[in-house]
Order: sequence, then structure tokens, then C-alpha cells
Amino acid sequence: MEKQEQTTHGDTGMSGSPVNWQRNNFAAALAVFLLCITFAFTNPFLPLYIQKIDGISLTEAAMWAGIAAALQGIGAFCSGPLWGMAGDRWGRKPMLVRACLGGATGLLLLGFVTTAWQVVVIRLLIGIMAGAPAAAMALVAAGTPSEVLPKALGRIQASILGGSAMGPLISIGLVAIWGYRTTFITAGFLMFSGAAVVMIMIREPREALAPAHSAEKQRMGSLLRMPVVWAALGLVMCLSFAGPLIQPILSPYVVTLLPEGTNPTVAVGLMFFGVSAASAIAAIYAGRLIARIGIQVVLPLSIVGVSLFLFPMGFVKGVGVLAILVVIMSLFQGLLQTSSVSLLPTLVSATALSSMFGLYQSVSSLSSSLGPAIGGIAAAHIGFSAVFPVAAIASLSLALPMFYNFKRVAKKAAAKEAAAGLIAV
Repeated sequence: MEKQEQTTHGDTGMSGSPVNWQRNNFAAALAVFLLCITFAFTNPFLPLYIQKIDGISLTEAAMWAGIAAALQGIGAFCSGPLWGMAGDRWGRKPMLVRACLGGATGLLLLGFVTTAWQVVVIRLLIGIMAGAPAAAMALVAAGTPSEVLPKALGRIQASILGGSAMGPLISIGLVAIWGYRTTFITAGFLMFSGAAVVMIMIREPREALAPAHSAEKQRMGSLLRMPVVWAALGLVMCLSFAGPLIQPILSPYVVTLLPEGTNPTVAVGLMFFGVSAASAIAAIYAGRLIARIGIQVVLPLSIVGVSLFLFPMGFVKGVGVLAILVVIMSLFQGLLQTSSVSLLPTLVSATALSSMFGLYQSVSSLSSSLGPAIGGIAAAHIGFSAVFPVAAIASLSLALPMFYNFKRVAKKAAAKEAAAGLIAV
């Protein structure tokens, strides 16, 4: 894993004026936050919205909502590499604007649907147009000094998680006042503000002074021929395994722990808020921790931490203890996400940053689509409580070996490149 070239404030943007990486980092984080918080307005209420507009049962509405979520993930999985290649060719800022405008248009259209299949089609289109976080991270990586890059990427991760945490809380009040349609339409209009922030505030560097693993220009084809890239993607897949796996069973598990007749809405809402908030806080401080003890220590420590606090969740007898375990696990999850993202820019040249993050988007989308399905199927066969220790053991047994495999492959790639440099000299 090579060190990045240092970026200075004297770098020039497309207009020839100096590029301020702090300003770009703040603007990209703000745009992603606006996108995630407004998109999170709709997620908790989508099954209820489908039931209302189509007059079907709640069970059928939940099925349609699940199909819509799955197709959105598939759309993002397929489009990620394509948008990544486009970003490397035409710039990351246009890709970030495109993703914000696509998401905003999709949310706006959701406010006018009349049948469940229209919701499914729109969510698929939203998935195809997705990629704002990946574009934001590629843009930030392209103009940020190497010594502060984990901190900068941590801000993007915190914006994603913070928006996802606050969105449902705000939407509860909006739905109570305005109803579903007006809330969805409002969310769409608010998301357009994210595109405005990008267009007005961000200046993309003319020359991306990001980590340089190779002096040669890299494209998607060359990335897919690099063993270290495949090792990194496999690692990301294993690292993002635990969260999506328990996502569909956490709410019903909370219900089973509450006294009979208790309304679970507040408990479930606060639980999910705690998950996202804890991960966001950890993401903010992850950069400092990585700078102090190194990513090679933070990553395995986070893997063990997630598994350690995930395992006993299946044996708790009350919601309070479960909430404590979930929040602590989410802190390690936030460290894990920021650490894994910080690895990616060190593997490729500046010309392939968007392609690398596009592949990351595909892998993340695949995890978010398959994880809930695996968790739900497992719960149906072995019960809610058994899923947690099984997920912990699986996460630990998959992620740690993949991490050490990635280290081995990365070391081999660095040695090969060093040897090639000596031969060239």
C-alpha cells in the first residue's frame, strides 16, 4: 500500500484558481448529508405508503417494499462501475451532481405514484442513478493531503450515517403533519439543494494529486486485472457482512423483548437512531485514531469489536441491554467502514479513483441487498436470537482471514512494483 503524494493548497481547479481541499471536503459532506437525510425520510414509511396508495394488505405492501429495495440495490450494483469510469473520464463533480439530481427526481416522482409497481420502477431508477457517496469520496480523495485523508473520508462516512439517523426522526413529524405524499415531495425538493451545494461550492482539481500506486494511467480494465483490487473488494464484502445481516431482524427482535402490549414504535426508532448515530460519531474520530495507531491496527481491532459485541445480543433478556450492545457494536462498525474506505485510494493511481469507488459502490450494494435476505431466511429457520451469534462467528471467520490475505497481496504488489522501478532505472 503506497503512500499518497501530498496535496497543497496551491493546486488548481478547472478554472485555474486555487483549490481548497477543506472547502471541497465540507461541501461534499454537506451534499451527501442532504441526500441521505432526505432519502431517509421515505424508507421507514414505504410499506405503509404502498399499502395506502394501492389498497393492499400490509403483508403484500411489505413484499413490494422489499422488492423495491432489492431492485434498487441491484441497480446500484450494475451502474457503480459505469459511473466510476465516467467520473474518471469527465470528472467526479459532474457525477456527484448527477447522483443528487437523479435521487431528487426519483423522490419527487414517488410523491405522485398510484400503484406498487410504479414504486418498484422508480426505486430501480434511483438505484441506477445512485453513487453520490462514491463520487464524493473519489472527489475528496483526489485533492486531499495523504496525512488527513482518513479524517476527510471519515467526514463523508459520518455525513452518510448522520443523515440516515436524523431522517427518520424528522419524517415522523412531517408525516404526522402533511401525510406521506407531501413528505416525499418535500424530500425530493430538499435533495435538489444537495446538487446546488456541489455546483456552487466545489472546485475539482485539474490534476488529481491522490495516492499514486502507479505512474501509468489506469482504467477499469487494468483495475480488474490487479489482484490487490480483488483482494480489497473481497475484504470490503466481508467487512460489510454483519450490519446488513441483522438489519431485518433487529426490529422484530426488539418486539419480542418488550412487555406484551407495549407499543414498539419508539423503542425501534430510538434503536435505529442509536445505530446510525454511534457509527457516525466513530467515523468522525476514525481518522484521528488511524493517524495515531495506524490502519493496520484499527481494522482488525474493529473486526474483533463488532463480533465481540454482536455475539451476546442473542442471549439478552431486555431491550436496555440490547441497546447498549448495539450502540457499542455500531461504534466499531463506524471505525470499520472508515478504515476500509481509507484503504481504497492507496491502491490505484489518481486517474482511476472513481472507477475504484464505483467498484466499492457495487460491492456495498451487493452486501446491502443480499445481507437482509440471508438474515431473514436464517431467522425463519433458526430463530431471531440464534442469528446474532452465528453472524458474529461468520463475520470474524471471514473478515480476519480476508484482511490478512489483503495484506499479503498488497505486500506482493508493492514488491513487484518496486522491482519494476529498479529495472526501469
